[in-house]
Amino acid sequence: MRVFFACLLAWFTLSSAPAFAQGKRPVVAIYEIEDLSGNNLAPQFSTMIETAITGTNKFRVMERSGMNKLLREQGGAKAGLLTTNRPGKVGGFEGADYLVYGTITTISAKQKSNFGASLLGGLGNNGPSPNCSNTVASLEADIKITDANTGEVRYATRISEVQKGSTSCGTAGQIDTAALLRGAADKVATGLVITIYPIQIAAVQPDGSFVLNYGAGAITPGAIMTVFQKGESIVDPATGEVIGNNETPFGQIQITDVQPRFSKAVPVSNFAVMPPVGSIVRVATQAELSSAKKKKR
Repeated sequence: MRVFFACLLAWFTLSSAPAFAQGKRPVVAIYEIEDLSGNNLAPQFSTMIETAITGTNKFRVMERSGMNKLLREQGGAKAGLLTTNRPGKVGGFEGADYLVYGTITTISAKQKSNFGASLLGGLGNNGPSPNCSNTVASLEADIKITDANTGEVRYATRISEVQKGSTSCGTAGQIDTAALLRGAADKVATGLVITIYPIQIAAVQPDGSFVLNYGAGAITPGAIMTVFQKGESIVDPATGEVIGNNETPFGQIQITDVQPRFSKAVPVSNFAVMPPVGSIVRVATQAELSSAKKKKR
């Protein structure tokens, strides 16, 4: 009987644990996207965010039909949501672990004169030189990602995406709206992924190079990144909440190869101790790069 109840307790514990605690990928739902620019790009942006998040292979994305069903069940409410399988609990959202909210605030384009192209375009012509320019398009979007079960904001940022178009002479350049949206969607996916699952060293090679647990979309070839040793947690004495961790920098590495699901890097600074597997990796700040240059001198 003791064995029976022990097994029953173990089964209950596993079945009631969050999906991501059982090795399953968390579920993300694109809850609400708005377009204040007046270009009706919210549906397209939502689809691109779904594609970008799915491409990270770290999350499952709730299909639009499933999302619409939940919205109907909850009356489209944005606060005080009640779930059907959690009677009386406020703030939960059945079926999703994280919710993505977004607002496209502005989309604009500016013509920047290209004097060199104008000069070259006029050589050999009897008439005046054509006016050549490049179209620089920009998109601004506010993004917020919340924990669907607690309502806690896990990630909030303003995304700025800029695209420079090809040179055009005598005619107005075109805005590649799709490229703007896709670039912004990739940043949303990267922000979500790195917030929940930080970039880490997955393996240390015999030649001293490193393999990171992220690839295309999250890491850029040639990027300089800083490796950190994760230390003790910093706890808010008022709430008991973990608000951060003490971190010690090992040094900098440079990305040499980016694959779909992993990347390779080599040290670009001297490591007093070789970083172990699991060390945290982030894009190096200007201050960290300046400090590394001073140490080299």
